[in-house]
Amino acid sequence: MGVFFAPKRRRGWRMGDAPSEEELQEKIALAKEQLQELAEKMKASKADLLQAKKRHTQDLENEAKYGYTKFALSLLHVADNLERAIDSVKTDQLDESEELKHEVAGVQKIRHAVEEAFAEFGVHKMKALDQPFNPEHHEAMFAMEMPGKEPNIIFHVMEPGYMIHDRTLRAAKVGVTK
Repeated sequence: MGVFFAPKRRRGWRMGDAPSEEELQEKIALAKEQLQELAEKMKASKADLLQAKKRHTQDLENEAKYGYTKFALSLLHVADNLERAIDSVKTDQLDESEELKHEVAGVQKIRHAVEEAFAEFGVHKMKALDQPFNPEHHEAMFAMEMPGKEPNIIFHVMEPGYMIHDRTLRAAKVGVTK
């Protein structure tokens, strides 16, 4: 006698076990709802990714533009001292000494080279004298009554201010009118 094999059972529902049309509609509605939720999550993730990419690009641009701010700030005292050295020499002293004239010319060349190097990286001295006081760019060291002058106008610059591109690198220390 041979071996008896049972017939293979078909996958799916048996007669009578099949879900009702109402149950199928509920399952379809649930699947559509889950699909909608996943689509919304994917859309939000895509928006987050684009925002992160935009933020990263902006950070890279800022780093390239302002990354040397600390270094430039540390060199401002060099520019200030060169300016003070030039200003300390009186005109009549230059007329008396040819050697002093050459030394001052050398210091002026160095100052000019420093200014050019600053300009190459977007660092420049801000104009403050006779300008309206702006607390974002100026630090008021003192105020004086000045008849005939409008209030809050800079009449004296104690230390020049510098900008790096569109940002204040160092505020100018100034005297303002009351």
